Amino acid sequence: MLISPPAATRVLLSLLAASALINGQPTTAAASGSGSNVDWSALSSELSTPVQITDVSLWLDQCVKPFDAASLNPLYPSLGGVPNYDLFEQSSGLCMQTTSCAFTHCAGIFKTYFPFNPFAAYYQSSESEMYSAMYGPGTYPVLTDEEIAQAAATSEDSQLPAAVVHPEHPGDISAAVRFAAANGLKVAVKTSGHNWNGSSTRKGSLLLNLSKLRKFALPETPSEGIVVCDIGNDAVFSASTVVSSSILDACKLAVARGKPAVMRAGGGQIVDEGLRAVEEWNSDFSNIPLHGMTGSAGTVSLAGGWLASGGLGGSLGMRMYGIGVDQVLHVEMVLPDGRFVRFGPSAWTPAEGNQLYPQTTEVKGYCISDENGLDLSDETNWEWVDCSDEYNFEDLWFAIRGGSGGSWGVVTSVYYQLHHKPGNLQEVYWNDQIISILLDQNISDENKGIMISELLRFVFAFLYKPESVGVSAKVSNSCSAPDSGPLVCYNGAGEIFVKTYDGYFDGKMPAIRIGESPSYASSNTATSHNGRVTDAPRGNIVFTQINPIVVPIEVIQNKFDEFMDEFYTPCYISGVVGILTGSMEDACSPVPPYFYGGGVQQASDGMDAYPPHRRNGAFHSYIFQEDKREQLKRLIWDVQEETETFAADEFPGLFCHNHLYYSTAPKKSNWLVDCNGITPDGSGTPLSDDDCMSIQEASFGTANLRRLEKIHSEIDPLQIFQTSDGPGYASSSGGGGEDSSSATGFFVVGPVLLFLTMLPALVFM
Repeated sequence: MLISPPAATRVLLSLLAASALINGQPTTAAASGSGSNVDWSALSSELSTPVQITDVSLWLDQCVKPFDAASLNPLYPSLGGVPNYDLFEQSSGLCMQTTSCAFTHCAGIFKTYFPFNPFAAYYQSSESEMYSAMYGPGTYPVLTDEEIAQAAATSEDSQLPAAVVHPEHPGDISAAVRFAAANGLKVAVKTSGHNWNGSSTRKGSLLLNLSKLRKFALPETPSEGIVVCDIGNDAVFSASTVVSSSILDACKLAVARGKPAVMRAGGGQIVDEGLRAVEEWNSDFSNIPLHGMTGSAGTVSLAGGWLASGGLGGSLGMRMYGIGVDQVLHVEMVLPDGRFVRFGPSAWTPAEGNQLYPQTTEVKGYCISDENGLDLSDETNWEWVDCSDEYNFEDLWFAIRGGSGGSWGVVTSVYYQLHHKPGNLQEVYWNDQIISILLDQNISDENKGIMISELLRFVFAFLYKPESVGVSAKVSNSCSAPDSGPLVCYNGAGEIFVKTYDGYFDGKMPAIRIGESPSYASSNTATSHNGRVTDAPRGNIVFTQINPIVVPIEVIQNKFDEFMDEFYTPCYISGVVGILTGSMEDACSPVPPYFYGGGVQQASDGMDAYPPHRRNGAFHSYIFQEDKREQLKRLIWDVQEETETFAADEFPGLFCHNHLYYSTAPKKSNWLVDCNGITPDGSGTPLSDDDCMSIQEASFGTANLRRLEKIHSEIDPLQIFQTSDGPGYASSSGGGGEDSSSATGFFVVGPVLLFLTMLPALVFM
């Protein structure tokens, strides 16, 4: 049981919170909202549930104390962090996956933990026997509850909001957004807090926590959120509930795509709920067996940052169906002016050639009739009409699908396409063989290198040059993988992989283990959380690492031998050896790649913000050694060894926005070299340097970012919505203004440079 601070301390902390968060002064004239002199009771009177003024002591109890190493043994005996299920459902609505993200750039008072362990899961409120035994007495600083709470209440680095609203329906959101605009407040949006940049919190803002927003596709009531669209008659549906106009429009597009069904996910729903709803649907043998392409971590939101950043699904078949944004058929959301709208494609051209889906040519949007006012609690009374002030819904459709979450308004519902179930899930543990080869004392070192090289070449050929190993593109695309290791395959492709592997090597390589389950949800549940889908990675006090590099498919296909033999094989082997020996000094990439490619290249509807370098990426990988990162960049951009510097006017993009950290970014003057704010010896160029690219430009690409900034300025002219990792606002000259995503900052802590990015005027959400 966690122990609360004494009553007197709680009173003091509450006073500090009231002083710092409610009566704080604005940081800039543009960002005048900080909770100062706000009549929160006026907003509460318009909402389903009252506004919660931020209480630092409550944040301490619910969001920090579970990470206390002093109470680690009775609470969480493993070193794997705190379950996110225990964090995002807390009543305060303030908890995030990474506790340090309650401070600027996810550091704050916890910055003292970076020099010792950049992946720290816990902190110490008193000397921990376990930490002392592991790292030596006094290695980790002791941070008392009072010190942490005072920093959160008074520090300039604190990013806690002024107040939290738990909306129950779109009317609550609309009222809160209008109230924020009228009172000069910024708005932050939280679904599950599963973000490594702290994008779901912002100093002095009004935080909308969507956990109580109505949900639809639930395992208890799957038919309320899953609708089968009659392919022969798009006006006939299998759902027993009232068919809304949104469902009708979504089903029309699903029919055009040849998809059997639609799943409606509420703005606050998480992957666990959606996947288990489909699982429950499939348990009724009278239903058509269905499959959803979602993320794999149970606590990731279905309609939040995962989707808005692209939506990788390495365990759910993204190489067959495309990424998350490719599954979206229709959207409902509250815009920055408080208007509640729905929109989606209304006209398209048929898919041609290798395109998976029709190409969108028109996007139609609707608003709720003014007769509804803000009473949106009962959607059977909603009356959708043409908007009096027509928005550019095509721009909005583009921006919300790949252009970062929390920047465009508040999504309240997403209508996903569902697929016919592609058979059982098969996991192919190819990466285990590398370890077994390295540990086999009967194999010489020379032969170990040859065997591992051939194994890796086979895996990459199966995925990106399938014809070279005698398999079809369909079989190849049925397998993908997150960066946790094994290939996850459907349509029997796992068995085909193993059979092809055995034949290719004529049985002379170690046998590859294969596992099989009816579905991802059935094989990845956490018994400690009532059968919910596993929530890894778990919550940590601090969590940062270098940004992974996205490698284009063309590099694998056109430079296969050079890439495999001179770069990837030695890089990956060094990482595995580092893990086995416990010495990571020479480790290049100890984490398996996150495999993209396949059908992702052909899955766009032609109107999304998913950057081309990711759409055409083969995989992303964490490359820890600076010289190896440069070597990989030279391969990607075809830069010869004698060329010392390389740059151009527009950066094409290099990073994955779904896995983005404030740590590394290319130099503007020389893309081959990274600014690095987390080098252990402090030798890296800090991200505040004028020659450092913003992480937005590094992940979106220059042209894509400039378009997003322009759309952002038009959709949110009052600059209410802005996240730490999202696009800024275009300047009057056409991009890169003072509120745009164009600059970075840093912090020096002991031997480590901590990253602190963004412009001073770009306050966190």
